[in-house]
Amino acid sequence: MYPSCPKCGAAVPVSKPHAEICPGCGLVFWKYEQSRASAARPAAAAVSTPAPAQEPLVEEGVEDEGGWFRRWFLYVAPEVETWRVYAGGALLALSVFMGIRFFLMNVAEAEIGSTFMHTAMVPFHEFGHIAFMPFGEFMHIAGGSLAQWLMPLGFLALFSFKNRDNAAAALMLWWCGTQFIDLAPYAYDAFKPTMVLLTGRTGDEGAHDYVDMLGDLGLLRRAREVAWVMHKFGLAVMIVAWAWGAWILWRQYQNRTDFVRG
Repeated sequence: MYPSCPKCGAAVPVSKPHAEICPGCGLVFWKYEQSRASAARPAAAAVSTPAPAQEPLVEEGVEDEGGWFRRWFLYVAPEVETWRVYAGGALLALSVFMGIRFFLMNVAEAEIGSTFMHTAMVPFHEFGHIAFMPFGEFMHIAGGSLAQWLMPLGFLALFSFKNRDNAAAALMLWWCGTQFIDLAPYAYDAFKPTMVLLTGRTGDEGAHDYVDMLGDLGLLRRAREVAWVMHKFGLAVMIVAWAWGAWILWRQYQNRTDFVRG
């Protein structure tokens, strides 16, 4: 079988060309061949068996361009129920109407304070003070404003990352923008407090978030400039939300069920 042992190299006598055992180390040749064949099979299988196709990183309906931002925030389902498309369009149009109306209200006279959108956020504002209390006095005061911004952003993350509904996420971004506008009169009032607060008093008598915060930051004399920036930043956020929502709705309109299946 072997002219010499594959293990120890001992020569196999010519008189025993078909010997099955090495005269030097006692290796059984047929067992050696069997072990070599067993070891070769997995390697051959690894070479011959094609690797399973890798699942695409991008969900169906989104091109693999633009990286993670496009995968998450521009995702549109391959098929969208038609009623959802039209309902989303109506809600986006309503947000434009309400957002512009909100923006055009007089900041100096705090007209926003009489709106439903402002009143609905008051409990969350007060909860923010409690939630941020463990983080020190400044964060305790700032927590009311932070809650008004963070709550819609939390819903944005929920709709975009979990529900994969970017039309709803865009409306949450719009909601966040309205909160900057909602708080602008509060900041404006800090320079010369006249606004009657929930306590029934004005900021001159204490407990005015922006008097305290801007005072700590050395910006109290620039309170009205801060309010102007907040007011305009809120509009910018709303415009981004409207553009995002319009793009998503356009893609949803193209993927609506009556069009895809028709």
